[in-house]
Amino acid sequence: MIVRTSREEAEQYGKTLRAGHVWNGSARRVSAPFSARAGSHDDGPLCGLFLGGLGTPVCSRNLEGRFSRWHLQSGYHVNQIIDEAFAGFHWNLDGTCGYFRLAESGPAQFSGVRKVHSLFPVTREYYRPENVPLELVAEFFSPLVPGDADATTLPVWYVSLTVQNNAPHPLEAGATLFWPNFLGWRQQPMTSMDRPERCWPSQTHAGNSAAAVPSADLSPGESVVLQQRRTRFHRPRIRSDMDGQVALYTWGPANHSVTEERCFKAEQNLIERAPRDQGHTLAWAEAAFARSGRLPETGLSWVALWHEALGSAIARSTTILPGESERFDFAVVMDLPLVQFGGGRTWRRRYCARYGSEATRTLEIARHAATHRDSYRRAIDRWHRSVLDGSNPLPASQRGAMINELYFVNGGGTVWVSDWAPQPGPEGEEEPPLLGPGEHTAILEGYDTGYYYYNTADLWPYSWYAIWNLWPDFSRQIFRDLLKTIPLHIPEKKMIYRTDTLAPVLVPGKIPHDLGSVMDDPWHRINGYQMRDDSNLWKDHNPAFILSFFLERRLSGENLTLEEWGSVREAALFMFRQAEDSTSLPLHDEFGDSTWDNLGVRGYAAYSGSFTIGSLAALIRWSEEFQDRSLAEECRNRMKRALSTYMEVLWNGEYFRISDRGKYASCVMADGILGFFLADLAGLGDLVQGPEVELLRSHLEAVHRYCFRQYHNGRYGPLLVAAPGSTRFTGDGGDELQVNEVLPGSAWMTVAMMYHYGLPREASEIAEALTNVIYTEGGLQFRTPAAWNSEGQFRAPMNMRPLSVWLVEAVFRHGKGDPHYGA
Repeated sequence: MIVRTSREEAEQYGKTLRAGHVWNGSARRVSAPFSARAGSHDDGPLCGLFLGGLGTPVCSRNLEGRFSRWHLQSGYHVNQIIDEAFAGFHWNLDGTCGYFRLAESGPAQFSGVRKVHSLFPVTREYYRPENVPLELVAEFFSPLVPGDADATTLPVWYVSLTVQNNAPHPLEAGATLFWPNFLGWRQQPMTSMDRPERCWPSQTHAGNSAAAVPSADLSPGESVVLQQRRTRFHRPRIRSDMDGQVALYTWGPANHSVTEERCFKAEQNLIERAPRDQGHTLAWAEAAFARSGRLPETGLSWVALWHEALGSAIARSTTILPGESERFDFAVVMDLPLVQFGGGRTWRRRYCARYGSEATRTLEIARHAATHRDSYRRAIDRWHRSVLDGSNPLPASQRGAMINELYFVNGGGTVWVSDWAPQPGPEGEEEPPLLGPGEHTAILEGYDTGYYYYNTADLWPYSWYAIWNLWPDFSRQIFRDLLKTIPLHIPEKKMIYRTDTLAPVLVPGKIPHDLGSVMDDPWHRINGYQMRDDSNLWKDHNPAFILSFFLERRLSGENLTLEEWGSVREAALFMFRQAEDSTSLPLHDEFGDSTWDNLGVRGYAAYSGSFTIGSLAALIRWSEEFQDRSLAEECRNRMKRALSTYMEVLWNGEYFRISDRGKYASCVMADGILGFFLADLAGLGDLVQGPEVELLRSHLEAVHRYCFRQYHNGRYGPLLVAAPGSTRFTGDGGDELQVNEVLPGSAWMTVAMMYHYGLPREASEIAEALTNVIYTEGGLQFRTPAAWNSEGQFRAPMNMRPLSVWLVEAVFRHGKGDPHYGA
């Protein structure tokens, strides 16, 4: 039974959403938004949240209400306003009628007061037309319900319009949803920056059509159009990732009038009649709705020619009495069951385990979504309020920023597959996937060249908690896949261009840089970054993975299996071989041999050193659990040597230097103590036994002093690298990256560490600066980049690392801000 949202609940939702991003039309337009550096794509300052389930096709409406970003194929990013996709509203009051699209720019744009509140995964839009006594509230959201993986992976998003009649007369009101048939729209395998501005409808539409469900099979108040793609035999067939069915579905009270137009041409014809007079076109169907609140309902459909872009529409209308309100509900189900990567391998999306992979149960998904729509919305509101009202000391706007950073969870090229779908080719069966044919999950580092990889190991320590905290199965699967790689040896040689040498793809014991690329064959062809530098030489991958994995298991309360311990132990032994025998710390002697791969770090480094020490503490604890006395003893000896060296060569009396030699020997980086922080969060502080908290606090105070305050008085956030009296450095390795930049992923981690070590004022100042740049000054909302600078430039938008903002929450749930910490 559907229990619909009450007016009181709806009002509560509106209050909650005010903590999110606020857009008041042109009054909030960013006057000088940040611009992209060379090599980065730029979606503009109007980006909004994505609509769609985790690991399903998603799209995004911008802040003005126009559909503008498209990830219909997993990992493929398209930025193009497509005005053929829209929601519209018709009204008739005492003989005077009007119509507008739910957008403040573009065709049939709205005129009046419009406000937008976005709090992941909900966008709420308020409309008050000029000189018309009605109010309209539209909500667009996906069922991304924390803790509910089944709901979260549904290929569904909702549109709900609630209309309030403030007139003394009855109001005739109607809502509609127009949607192009995108089936078959496959992207060229290229990065986002190189993609042309206009991709649709510049592809073949051959075979696209639409069907309706017989009225006898529908309940009163229910209507659906099923967009399809047919073969030359006129049968729908699922062969690629853009095959399937898309349902435009509406449901509601039986006294609503429901209409549909299942097929029309999405573009106009170059003929003598005006667009609205060209039958069976979008303009013709929209004009009919604008006049009457009803679609033409011709009942016609046909199969498109290659150059014939088609669309469909559904609508519902009713009469609203004075002082009353009415809600119009729609759902879009994008039942495209397959994921297909550049290498050709095909996988089934997670929801296929329940609904099959033939796209024959699309209406069943739609009805399930309708039945649970209000319960999903309540669950999302409860979660919102639990975060906004929790013990986290951030003000509401910054907590809202933390929630909104989760845009990347369904907007980050995310995939969640149930199993491999082998496709026989001319040469026989495919080779089985290296990491297994079963369930996998993945999220991109970013969409631009150099970042276009899944599950990058150096960013995962910053990002996993945000996902684990809400959908632990997704995060857990990535840890499992990284574990599977540890024993692998991939001897195939790749050219390492910096050194002009050939090196194997992956050596045994080494955590890979990544688990593959969209354009290649994820979970099979892994360590795709093995090209510019030799990622087998990176010194932070193994210790960062071991420590992060330990923290994940501690927070989840799960014990390591014997098989998992075997893999962790092998990774530990490789980490030992990467360290110097006399100090037990890694020595950086190759350019780019850590996550800071554009910094020429030399010698012993605070960052990799703190991770090494933290991971040794984790290994001691695990060794004791598995009664591996020899390894436990070795780890204790190694920690003693490592701590002694770390303190002796890196502590300068004020902070831990980035490295003990070279260009950055006098510089400070907040992340230099990250390993100690994560170890402390994992309850390993008693094993680490140093540095003292006072030294860690002094280090962070120096970061606040030199990286933050010294850099434009903190306006842009903290630099990654600074020194007393120095905030500008020449670039290393052929480019000016990571120096002279604020990295928001690192900066949010800095905020978390400052709260953990008792520096709330400093933490709050940095959090305020970051929130201002992302959501106000920079126009970077819902596309947080890897970095920005004081010149108003950003690099690598839509990046995984800023999910680290959720470590602030971890501090107050599991760290020193938790009253049960250490219990």
